[in-house]
Amino acid sequence: MKKTEIKKTFFEKGAKAFQKITGYGHRCYCCPICKKIFPFQALESGVLTLEHVPPEKLGGKPIALTCMQCNSTAGYSIDAAIVNRDKLNKSVEALVRKKGNYEGKYSLKMGGETINVNLEVHDGNVTIKPPKEINNPVKLSFLKDYIMRLHKEGRCDGEEFRLSPQITYHHSLSKIGDLKTAFLVCFSFFGYSYILNDRLTKVREQIIEYNDTLLEWYWILSDEKVKDEYAIFLLNKPISVIAVKIGKITILLPWFNGHEDIYGFFANNYANGNSIPFSGNRLPWPETLEMRLDFSNAQNNQLNMDG
Repeated sequence: MKKTEIKKTFFEKGAKAFQKITGYGHRCYCCPICKKIFPFQALESGVLTLEHVPPEKLGGKPIALTCMQCNSTAGYSIDAAIVNRDKLNKSVEALVRKKGNYEGKYSLKMGGETINVNLEVHDGNVTIKPPKEINNPVKLSFLKDYIMRLHKEGRCDGEEFRLSPQITYHHSLSKIGDLKTAFLVCFSFFGYSYILNDRLTKVREQIIEYNDTLLEWYWILSDEKVKDEYAIFLLNKPISVIAVKIGKITILLPWFNGHEDIYGFFANNYANGNSIPFSGNRLPWPETLEMRLDFSNAQNNQLNMDG
């Protein structure tokens, strides 16, 4: 299906769900992040955009619409942090742990000089190439002569050098990017019935005000026993929460009932490093905009668990 058709399908489904849940009298789509309401014309003008989870550069699939401000403008900073973190992690996996392949830009420091190099790792074999177009020719000439001298004198073995990735990322922005991903996954799966709940207000504010720290304890390391890359869990112990696994991290989100401040609960009870004994039910990962709670009372009753 073409992107324009996907956007129209998402708009119609979202508008129908929003009208059903809120009683709003017009055919409009509500951005799940900022809660601004948009008519169909916003879709045609490009104000409403496809949101991919994970970010499109990481192969994510479109699962919702958000407004341009939340997706392209504010979303760029936090999505870029996720993408750069992923690139850096892949380089470490390939270079240090010999897992997977990688190609990217590094800095090489040797003999007191630093140059730009292209690093390629394939099947555990490492190739370092210094492109002329992005390096000072004087430094390249120096390092070439330096390496030749080491070779001539038989001193290549044991010579120290340092490789540093040129990719950097903002750690706190990447965590908020994960929070945004989990929030949108839950919107795609549950719909407005879930994300318009007052308990998600602080989550939404943290995504919008991404340069400020409004929440803590929403981001934890994933349980290694869960092998799937992506998964959603509705947990009932130690308290009722939604847990969204995104690779090596898991995001915790409030559920309808249970503890009023889930983040305060975890900070007060597990800040000393104790493991968290989770238990609950696994839910299917959404492949498109599903909005199950908005369109099925039976599903609502099934998912609504006490904590």
